[in-house]
Amino acid sequence: MNDNKRSYEALSLRKFFDDQIHHLQQLVDAHFNAYHQKASLTKEDRQFVESFVDAANSKMRAVPGYTHKLREHVRGVYAHVLDIAEQIPPPVELTPTSFRTDSLINALFVCSEDLDPLLRNNPEVNAYLRSYAKTEVPAMYALLSASKSEKRTLGIGLQGSMLIREVPQQVINFSSHKIHTPCRSSEELSKELRKYLFDTLVALIKREMSDRMNQNSLQTSQASYEERVNSLANPNVYLDTLVEYLESPDQLLGIEKTHFKLNKMGIKIDGNDEQCANEFDIHELTWNGHSRNILLQIAYAR
Repeated sequence: MNDNKRSYEALSLRKFFDDQIHHLQQLVDAHFNAYHQKASLTKEDRQFVESFVDAANSKMRAVPGYTHKLREHVRGVYAHVLDIAEQIPPPVELTPTSFRTDSLINALFVCSEDLDPLLRNNPEVNAYLRSYAKTEVPAMYALLSASKSEKRTLGIGLQGSMLIREVPQQVINFSSHKIHTPCRSSEELSKELRKYLFDTLVALIKREMSDRMNQNSLQTSQASYEERVNSLANPNVYLDTLVEYLESPDQLLGIEKTHFKLNKMGIKIDGNDEQCANEFDIHELTWNGHSRNILLQIAYAR
């Protein structure tokens, strides 16, 4: 009995130590994985910031610790871009058929014949379509941008069965249609959408900072040495100004969803009006608070 008892106790003790060693190994593995995940994230952040610096202004590399100063803000801008991209609806079909059946496409274009020149006269689209056979890529996915203008005017309105003159009307026009980033699938287009938004925003930031520098250089052409050191020509001052500029990404890029009901003349009509009309939503991007354009994802069946 004693031998059996000692054997049982020894077995239990070995199992206890085995369990403890296994638990310790799990802790070590978890710490190892967390460390490498953190290191990988740091490397990813560095690559992300370097890409931003390359596109914006490489002179910022003269500032010690520029990566650390920019990382949080660049990440914040990109997170905001992802949020904007999520609000843009899935691809809509862009064909003569969809012009007849889709209210949005019908409103954006005057006639179905406008679609062919839009595609044919775009070098990026032509190069893409020449690269792939129709059997290989039966549909092309892309982004479509356009500008919207509104004008108030006096026109002829319909009240019941009576025509009334000098009625205040709001006319909506769409122009400057352009196709961007042709690709093979909706999944690829989703990535291209995020890249398009981020690259366009970085280009806008670069242009804004260049304008500030040019304006600043005019003011400091006869300035003292100390004033020049404190100008945007100094990489430290440039970086600090840029960081402050990036603190509010929602002011750099916004999105507005608007519901429209337009007759074929592009005139806004109210919801109770029963005349034939296009009723649809548009998603309009606002860049730096003033520049605007409509953006949608499209699918073109070849």
